[in-house]
Amino acid sequence: MAKKVLSIVIGTECTKVCEVSYKKNYKNKGIKVYRSISFPTPPDTIEDGFIKDKTAFGEVLKSELREGKLKSDKVIFSVASSKIANREVIIPPVKEKRIMDIITTGASEYFPIELNEYILSYLILEKNTSNRKFKSLKKKQSKEEKKLAKKLEKEKRKALKKKSKTEIIAENMEMMEAQENEKTSNPNDIVNNDKDKGTGNAQKQMRLSVFAAPSTLVKNYYSFAKMMHLDIVAIDYIGNSSYQTIKRQVNRGTNVFVQMNEQDTLISILRDDVLLLQRTVGYGVSALTETVMEQNYFKINNAKEAFELLKERNLLSLEAEVKEPIRFDSSWTEGESAAASEYVNSIGLSKRRNRESDLEVIRNIRDSLHFLANSIARMLDYYKSNHKQIDIEEIYITGQGVNILGIDDFFTAEIGIPHKKMEKLYTVSSKKKAKTYRSNPSAFISCIGAVIKPVDFIPREFILKKQKRSAVIGTILFSLVCLAGASGIIYVSYIDYRDAKEVLQDIQAQYDVLPPLSGVHEELNAANAELGELTKLKDMTQSNNDYIKEIIDELERKLPSGTVIHTMVFQNTAVTMNVTANDDSAGPNALVYKTLKQLKTIKYFKENIDVSGISVSVENGISKVNFTITCKYVD
Repeated sequence: MAKKVLSIVIGTECTKVCEVSYKKNYKNKGIKVYRSISFPTPPDTIEDGFIKDKTAFGEVLKSELREGKLKSDKVIFSVASSKIANREVIIPPVKEKRIMDIITTGASEYFPIELNEYILSYLILEKNTSNRKFKSLKKKQSKEEKKLAKKLEKEKRKALKKKSKTEIIAENMEMMEAQENEKTSNPNDIVNNDKDKGTGNAQKQMRLSVFAAPSTLVKNYYSFAKMMHLDIVAIDYIGNSSYQTIKRQVNRGTNVFVQMNEQDTLISILRDDVLLLQRTVGYGVSALTETVMEQNYFKINNAKEAFELLKERNLLSLEAEVKEPIRFDSSWTEGESAAASEYVNSIGLSKRRNRESDLEVIRNIRDSLHFLANSIARMLDYYKSNHKQIDIEEIYITGQGVNILGIDDFFTAEIGIPHKKMEKLYTVSSKKKAKTYRSNPSAFISCIGAVIKPVDFIPREFILKKQKRSAVIGTILFSLVCLAGASGIIYVSYIDYRDAKEVLQDIQAQYDVLPPLSGVHEELNAANAELGELTKLKDMTQSNNDYIKEIIDELERKLPSGTVIHTMVFQNTAVTMNVTANDDSAGPNALVYKTLKQLKTIKYFKENIDVSGISVSVENGISKVNFTITCKYVD
């Protein structure tokens, strides 16, 4: 039975918690949500993923957990922070236990940072990139270019030895920017090493996503969990949490997932279930609600009310039905004015003068969302420039943006690719008590994904303590096992000695009472000779054909229905049958394979079966397969 764990995503404005079933390796198995809560994060307690005021936030979290009846003391955090760096890395195929050593060795090339202050982790995106067929064109590299590249590399290594760390970091930053610009401007100029070799096949390589999180950030969560008396199972990065969930929703074709969070939006491009590209855009739901509040047009007091308005009214479509403005006439009676005011308040609007004001407000809100739409479009253009012959099939809107009315139609019109709202999560079930989750499952994508396969940032001191503890426990267990083994050997040896001594005494007593031998040897020889003759007689009369009835019974049970055996020839070593069977549209090869598979389950034959003379004929519109089966008896 899976244990329960709390999966927590702490945002600047909102915190989400799910109590879910947890197993160490979920793979594609379903996840069950037992309870869920969502509550406003206390002001000034969270800053870019860091828990600034642990006491204030801890008191609110403890109160919400108690009120929501979430009782598990195991926790997984999914952290959203700009301080966590992420790089895609290609390495040769190696065993998984060696991957971290390779990453650590080359970490200075991936991240221009002080590695002692960061914790590294990784995610395997593809174990073999040659299985994925890229159709982007790649130019060949001449021998002169190769020699020049090697020469420049040697000169670069010599120059690096003479430079300071500051200069090296600055050059690495410039190099990374230049490479990124080169890929964007001319993405097709990629070197294909295998084509240089003339193989025509992609080289086998592993594709990883490597993460670097500040040690202070990870320790911040560990100290908070200790203060809350919670046991940390893992700490995940929100980008990985999102990927682990969405890869299980749509696993065919090339699709884009736009996860709108509070402060930012996570855009992921997946082909089948493989992550090809993931970027974060600094525009979230809070930016949209701020735009709605800035209009001074709606009768709302805070961001929560603005978001509720976006959920209830389509404020993103110029073609959507707009209510005719209400004009407050001085000739109205008090009852008519009161009814009009009540209507205006019910739809959350101030008193309006004309229809154009409605459209102007919608234009302003749409202009705000254009930033996100343009960012998505640029990312798709970058992807298409590298994969010209691969079309994006659909874009899915996830996260809090699912609740915004008309957002799918807005993005479809702006980007030109169909958008869908991901309102349900497959492979995830929930109890009735998980009301917050059931109201919008897509908003809890990161909570669910963190439980599936977290990258798991662990501080070095915790790793060392765990290794020391494991070494001590292992030594103690080994000593106890050795002691128990030695004791067991001594005891067993003593028992064997005692039993052997008693047996020897019994044999000696029996020997002492035996009469002297007289003619016993001759009787033994005569009995052995008689036994030999009987054995020869038995061998002469025994044959494999003694099992004919059992074999026929087995054939009636095992052969497919409609199979006709025309002849059966029983020999001492084998049985030969001429068989005709109806083709069930699977094809003659599949039919023969099915027949062989059934015959191999007969204990008299097992694997000693051959098929020959396969032919197909049609009788009265029915396709029939004729073949000969030779079944050799098992020795």
